[in-house]
Amino acid sequence: MKLLALSVIALSAIAVASDDIAARGSHGGKKHYVKVGTFDGEVKFVPNEINAAVGDTVYFDFLAKAHSLTESTFKTPCTFKHGGIDTGLKPNPNNEPGLFKYPLKVTSTKPRWFYCKQPGPPNHCGKGMVFGLNPAGKMAKFIKHAKVQGTAPPVSCSPIPGHITQKVTVGLDKGKTLRYSPEYLLKVAKGSKIHFDFRAANHTLTESSFDKPCTPLGKRRAIDTGFNHANPEDIPELKPFDFIARSNKPRYFYCRQGGSTAKSHCGKGMVFAINVNEHKFKQFQERAMATLAKE
Repeated sequence: MKLLALSVIALSAIAVASDDIAARGSHGGKKHYVKVGTFDGEVKFVPNEINAAVGDTVYFDFLAKAHSLTESTFKTPCTFKHGGIDTGLKPNPNNEPGLFKYPLKVTSTKPRWFYCKQPGPPNHCGKGMVFGLNPAGKMAKFIKHAKVQGTAPPVSCSPIPGHITQKVTVGLDKGKTLRYSPEYLLKVAKGSKIHFDFRAANHTLTESSFDKPCTPLGKRRAIDTGFNHANPEDIPELKPFDFIARSNKPRYFYCRQGGSTAKSHCGKGMVFAINVNEHKFKQFQERAMATLAKE
């Protein structure tokens, strides 16, 4: 009878241990899951804070439309922390779960702070779209700081010489997603600088027109970087490119990788525009995709 009781206890202990291992995953750390998107009409991380132990992993699932996980500090919630994590904006217009997942390994129990860098409008960080890892009871204050800093007007309407006012990533997800991110900029003032970070594998920034999205503009001062920014290893800021906006007028661009073939990046929707709204950009992108040759 005693032997039977001991056997039952032993089996129960094994079952509990097995459940604990399953919960913590094959590498011994617990798994946590965060959804990044729009819920009940609000942009946010769900949940927006997690307390995790060293060795745990937090998985971020990026949903519609385009969000990022960008590291900041407690005092400056909406400003990128130098050397911190930045996934870049992950476009997911169809709201497909699991399309973009980012694993964050927990290496310390000290607080870490993050935000979504989508400029909008509206600015997502300014709407309170922030996340705290081991926030130590400071999450409410962090959100409050974000809403203040993320919606603050610029100090001056004139750009600071040499100051990067807008950043665009060219190519996403190690070359698997043919997109500029963000795909368009609503307002770019004359004299503003736009900084392009060319990622995997080899793309261009080629100026075109609304009517002919995948054809070089051909004007003397039109921009065409050519295939001079190859980055097969997807190294951030390996071969950047900057240009200064000459006016407040709309301008249109595309990637000319693939030419007019069935592998055309432009034909697959890899276009970019400035000083246009979302509706105008979508029209431009649809025109580009209509040019894709059949295989």
